[in-house]
Amino acid sequence: MKTKRTLAIATGQLFRSLTRAATGPNGRKISAALLIVAVATMITLTSSRSSATPGGSSAPSLEGSWEVTVLPTGGDPIVDFATFSKGGGVVNTDPDPNLSTGVGTWERIGGNQHAVTFVHFLSAGGAPLGTIKVRATMTLDPQTDTFSGPFRTDVVIGGNVVQSFCGTVHARRVNVEPLDPCP
Repeated sequence: MKTKRTLAIATGQLFRSLTRAATGPNGRKISAALLIVAVATMITLTSSRSSATPGGSSAPSLEGSWEVTVLPTGGDPIVDFATFSKGGGVVNTDPDPNLSTGVGTWERIGGNQHAVTFVHFLSAGGAPLGTIKVRATMTLDPQTDTFSGPFRTDVVIGGNVVQSFCGTVHARRVNVEPLDPCP
């Protein structure tokens, strides 16, 4: 959105400066021609950028918020939420009161494949203990608007990995829903 607005402002300023320079009886014809060129350029540039994702690909995007079901091998499922931003940032929330909000990065590694790493602070009763580092590789399914894949979580205390566990994640996108009338 910001790119489109900046382009529109720059194109408008260019058009105004060019039309002020056009004088004489043919000035109107030049102004109309410049307007057509400016509008055509703006439409071409904004439409080509709006469908593209980082890296120039038009592949389905991980950007947005997701309800994530974490299935640790041999453990109970955990449901948390993750939001993936356009610039490669990720924010993860977990229901465990001993974990902070997780922050990290993600990237497309090919086609519908994505890799993510994020870190939570770990505490016990409010006293800091260490961190939890999560790494995963997910495959996005554009037909079902879901992703899934393997993960590894490392518990890091004093700079040392003291425990690791693995499993799989399954997620579905959180979509905007219409507001139902209240009773």
